[in-house]
Amino acid sequence: MTSIKPRNLSFDLGSALAAEWNDDDWFRTAFFNSMSILFPYGEKSFIDSVRAHEACVRDESLREAVRGFMAQEYVHRREHQRFNERLCELRGYDLDYLEGAIRGDAKTLQDMDPLFWLATTVAYEHLTATIAGQLLKQDGWIENANSDVAQVWRWHAVEEIEHKSVAFDVYKAAGGTQGMLRKAMVLMSWEFLVRYQLRSLLHMYRRDKPPFWRTVGQAMRFLFARGGLIRGNWTHYWKFFRKDFHPNDIDDTVVLDRAIDLYGLAH
Repeated sequence: MTSIKPRNLSFDLGSALAAEWNDDDWFRTAFFNSMSILFPYGEKSFIDSVRAHEACVRDESLREAVRGFMAQEYVHRREHQRFNERLCELRGYDLDYLEGAIRGDAKTLQDMDPLFWLATTVAYEHLTATIAGQLLKQDGWIENANSDVAQVWRWHAVEEIEHKSVAFDVYKAAGGTQGMLRKAMVLMSWEFLVRYQLRSLLHMYRRDKPPFWRTVGQAMRFLFARGGLIRGNWTHYWKFFRKDFHPNDIDDTVVLDRAIDLYGLAH
């Protein structure tokens, strides 16, 4: 298992978030801004769902990985909360509204079957890890972005890949089934793309009023072009539904090592 240790980084983004920080592309900028909105409440839910099943873990190496996972996710929460507050301050977005869906859903999941709660974490960790791997492979996503903001996303992507199997392994140790994981993934895919991302993007669009057809073109390129979010991740996404799937079946070692070296993210 990859060594999982937090990089206790802190980012001062100044006024970078006031503009289209991602290559003057409104959609790509807003898409990543929308993802950031999810993380403070989402990461807390991930930590809590894993902690609720920590007693099921007997393997000491996995117990150590759980501690590393929680530490990394804690720092992610902190830095994205700062990111989100600064973003909304500079651009006039309503943070309470933007957080509303994920805040409510996190509470709902906490009140459901604890194992299904953990299954949703496993599903979401797969989504974020596949996006992270694609971001580091396809640096064109943020190649011409503001360098300080881009570093936030590279750091987060590296750590998502490092701990991508932890929640899955805890889920299996707790007796979770692949069938429940598939149900959780269907739910989380809908929640991520429609309930969270689309909702946030529409709010940001109404505030910013970018040119409509230009924005549509940006969205189509980012989502569906070669190497785009959906087209580029489709194969890895569907691997999750195999009955023998494990997150480490997707080998990100080369891209991970390259990113750590290239972007100065060694421990």
